[in-house]
Amino acid sequence: MDATQNSTPFEKGAWKAVFNRCYQPQKKLFHRVIALALTTAGVEASFTLITKEVFDEIADKGADAQLLGYGLVFFTALAVLVICIRSFIRLTGKLSMTLMYELRKESFEHLQSLSFSFYDNNAVGWLVSRITSDTARIARIVAWGTLDLFWGIPMILAIFIVLFVLDARMALIVLALFPLLAGVAWVFNQKILNSSRELRKTNSRLTAVYNEGIAGIQTSKILVREQQNLKEFKVDTDKMYGLSMHNLLLTSAFFPFVNVFVSLAVGIALWLGGVDVLAGVLTLGTLVAFMNYARTLMDPMLEVSETLANLQRTTACVERVMGLLVVEPTIKDSDAVVELMKRAYESDHQTLDGLENDIRDIEFKDIQFSYKPDEPVLSDFNLKVPAGSTVALVGPTGSGKSTVVSLLCRFYEPNQGQVLVNGVDYRDRSLLWLQSNLGIVLQTPFLFTGTIRSNIRYGKLDATDAEIEAAAKAVNVHDIIMGMEHGYETQVQEGGTNLSTGQKQLISFARAIIHDPQILVMDEATSSVDTQTEARLQKSLATVLKGRTSFIIAHRLSTIRNADVIVVIEDGRLIEQGSHSELLEKKGHYFELYQKQFKNELEETLLKEGEI
Repeated sequence: MDATQNSTPFEKGAWKAVFNRCYQPQKKLFHRVIALALTTAGVEASFTLITKEVFDEIADKGADAQLLGYGLVFFTALAVLVICIRSFIRLTGKLSMTLMYELRKESFEHLQSLSFSFYDNNAVGWLVSRITSDTARIARIVAWGTLDLFWGIPMILAIFIVLFVLDARMALIVLALFPLLAGVAWVFNQKILNSSRELRKTNSRLTAVYNEGIAGIQTSKILVREQQNLKEFKVDTDKMYGLSMHNLLLTSAFFPFVNVFVSLAVGIALWLGGVDVLAGVLTLGTLVAFMNYARTLMDPMLEVSETLANLQRTTACVERVMGLLVVEPTIKDSDAVVELMKRAYESDHQTLDGLENDIRDIEFKDIQFSYKPDEPVLSDFNLKVPAGSTVALVGPTGSGKSTVVSLLCRFYEPNQGQVLVNGVDYRDRSLLWLQSNLGIVLQTPFLFTGTIRSNIRYGKLDATDAEIEAAAKAVNVHDIIMGMEHGYETQVQEGGTNLSTGQKQLISFARAIIHDPQILVMDEATSSVDTQTEARLQKSLATVLKGRTSFIIAHRLSTIRNADVIVVIEDGRLIEQGSHSELLEKKGHYFELYQKQFKNELEETLLKEGEI
């Protein structure tokens, strides 16, 4: 799905929006490019006038004609033209690169600010396509299009003025064909725009297929899906090829039309002008100048026409990028909170928003939540968590466990009800305050390309080497890291493919605790690791969880049995809570879950211990 395909159309305001973003920060560079374009147009237009004067001088004086002055003027104009061309190539290239950098930077920064719900509805391939190829195309057409338009349009106007001065009748003949040419251009531009929109959509779809194909290559090979993937990929590439050829055909058919119209105008003017020269009412130099100008007119017209066609094609890219930049995050600080933070900073408060910094207790109060309308995930959910408690969330798949911690982390907000921190609705506190006090360890750990040291430091960018090693020791991964050839400087390949799942999980655990968070969330953090790694985690949990408010989602008995409170969730409702022993004594839902999910695990563990 293309997130912007149903958004407000940008066809009329697209270029205004993108030029506002591009022009203001680079105003001086734009002005220099425009000045060079206007100077180039003026110098180029002067060459034909020099030629006219030379012909008239020769026709009038023959062998006595004085041409040295004309030669000096010609070569001076040529030198100025060379300097202008060299300068505008350098400046326009610089402008293009700068605009591309700024658009990509702004797009990436905006993506960082958007809420999780945005990523739920947008594939990575769509976003990658917008932030790479779309921004590059926009920057290129804005920079070079500005140059071409401010060269081509003044050039056309100057030529027409000169043509009317030279011979108004022949100039009117050339001008009379322009309304018809404009009509043809408008029809072609509309077709090119529609074609370009389809082409960009398909390109984004193809990027998404690339991304999924590469990211899921292991699964494809295991399931022997390579041939089927190729067939599906061929369907997308064939569609891309067909749309590209159609777009190219429209573009290539447009310019011959322009050429025909201009050539027709030149031919008529040449015939009439020749008759006037023979009749003695028009000088040869004027006719030569008129023909040169008429032929020269074709170049800026074609350039302007191609630029306008490119603008139409790029409008689809502009709509998509601007559509992305106008998306507002669904989770953000209210105006009142922003003002509170501003006053806190101005008055040198030690906390982010002027309120107490310590998290004493957390309460979920009458929570109702759904990701989609009429599909409730949590209903009438109430839970009080004292500070420093370890809460385990258990229940069948899809019961709402992960949703509870997502609401806690404010990745989403409840549709109804409140999440209270220290008795205050967390929407009345800043996102920065809450999320800077969070540490999260996910079921599938994600490591960034770089060193192990930089991955742990990602949790606290100003962490010293000593703090990094202390965090690693706290989760019992220090010895594992030191056992590697390069220790903490070991390079992590993309996605951490050169490390085991257990190693990645322990490193991500160290990353989560290095900034000493007050709230620690472990979402199925031990479900994908081996028993040896789990034993390492268990050994460190008692130390790591001490003094923190912790939420643990796990299936393994060894991970949750020592929790202060175990909460059983089913169909989005809290149905039981208590300690491990209390819930077993009740012989309710938790007892049944224990019997089904944990008994076999316990028997297997005892069996292994007996074998040892």
